[in-house]
Amino acid sequence: MTSTRPTGPQYVTLVTEGGYRMHATVTLDWELGAALYRVAELCGTITVAWDSSDYDRNCCDRDAMEVTFGRPSPSPFHQRFEDAPTVYGVLLAGRANFHAARMKPTSPWWLSVRRAQGTSDDAEAPDGTRRRTAAIVHTITQHMLTRPWAAELRRAHDHRHAPARYRQHQQAIRELEEEAAQLQEKLNRERERAAAQAAMIEAVTGGARVTALPAPVAKAQPLAA
Repeated sequence: MTSTRPTGPQYVTLVTEGGYRMHATVTLDWELGAALYRVAELCGTITVAWDSSDYDRNCCDRDAMEVTFGRPSPSPFHQRFEDAPTVYGVLLAGRANFHAARMKPTSPWWLSVRRAQGTSDDAEAPDGTRRRTAAIVHTITQHMLTRPWAAELRRAHDHRHAPARYRQHQQAIRELEEEAAQLQEKLNRERERAAAQAAMIEAVTGGARVTALPAPVAKAQPLAA
């Protein structure tokens, strides 16, 4: 497979639907599977990646995204990030999840935007900041998803999460096998008790056979480890 990875930073000019012009330096984090847009006008970085939590929710939408206001951290517990951007004089904080298909360039309500405060509890950003930020994230996300390297970056994201997802699936398999064994035990017990009742009926009716439920077509095979 031919690699589409750029050999260095990319310098782009982006314009929102409302005409706001941005000059960004794009770098790709192949370990995290994320695209970092360092926007000169915002004096900070907006990072766009895929939302890994949708996999845990069995969501099949490959356009479930995550934006980090700043340079990303592999820890899911961080809410303050280095090089956070400033929009309309408001320093942004945290992460936000959204679906690319539901983005609207003229409406900010699809995106949660929070401002950094002196305390650990960040507040919602003012409406003007939220509206401008949503327009910026919309433009950056559209640019990212249409790049030739987007599919390879997505694979890097999935590769990073594959070990943890594998462990989750193995745990789920073990739990389901335990549940299946318990259900099989209950089923066998019910079949034995039904056979005993059928024998009693046949004894009373002089040998007239009772129609039993059909047996399973084949015994279930254990799931591969």
